[in-house]
Order: sequence, then C-alpha cells, then structure tokens
Amino acid sequence: MKFWLGVTDNNWFNFLSHREFDEVNFWQPSAKPLFSEAPVGMPFLYKLKRPHNHVSGGGFFVTYSVLPLSLAWEVFGKKNGAGSLDELRELIKPLLANKVGDPEVGCTVLSNPFFLNELDWLENPPGWAGSIVRGKMYDNKNEDGNKI
Repeated sequence: MKFWLGVTDNNWFNFLSHREFDEVNFWQPSAKPLFSEAPVGMPFLYKLKRPHNHVSGGGFFVTYSVLPLSLAWEVFGKKNGAGSLDELRELIKPLLANKVGDPEVGCTVLSNPFFLNELDWLENPPGWAGSIVRGKMYDNKNEDGNKI
C-alpha cells in the first residue's frame, strides 16, 4: 500500500493536536499538488520539521484543491491549524514568494486525523533525505515503507 509522508508546520501540528476535528486542511504555500492520482483513503502521515524530525500522526487523503487563502479560511476555519485568518496568514507568510494580497494555497483535505503522543513518535524515518521539503511517497512493499 502506498502512503504519503508530508512535512508539516510544527505550529499547525501543535494547534490541531489539542482538538478533535473529523477533518483537517493540510495546507501548503504552493498551489502545486504534493502528488498525483492518489486514491481516496490513502494514508497520509505527518513529519514534523526541525528540531523534531519525527513522524507524529496522520490522516486519510480525501481531496486536493487550490483556494485563495481567505476562502480556505472560510471553508476550513480552525481546521487550517490556526485560531484566526490573521494567524493563518502569519504561518504561511514566511513561506510565500509573493507576500501580498490573497495568495492561492494548496489544500489537501485529510479525514480522521490523528496525533500521536510524543512517546510514540517515529524518529528519523527511514529513506528520508534532509533535502526533502514537501514530502515523500512510500510503499509498504519496500523496506523503508514497511519499517514505517
């Protein structure tokens, strides 16, 4: 079975890990899709950024769309991993090439999100290179995917 391991914003993770939502928006500052032809229900795991570099939870892929940031807030609200539209803008702003206006963001909707307790995090996932900034597709038929 294929699954995605996506690099996530630590603030996004911290905000959402204390809430119980049925779905979340795994946003990205680029409108370029993370992957193509993913089946609905594909496992999607989160990997925290430094200093943690751990697999810390996941969810299940539903759909991908590109939305203006303001509409992503209107549709998902706090499921974006922020308490307000202004907070969301502050999370995304350092990651944007063009920091003005209402940028388009990639919205990967994940259902049944789960957030692991820190003791259960998987440190330094196998096959992960430090140069990966968005994520990596794994397959449990391969050694690295099977280990995860």
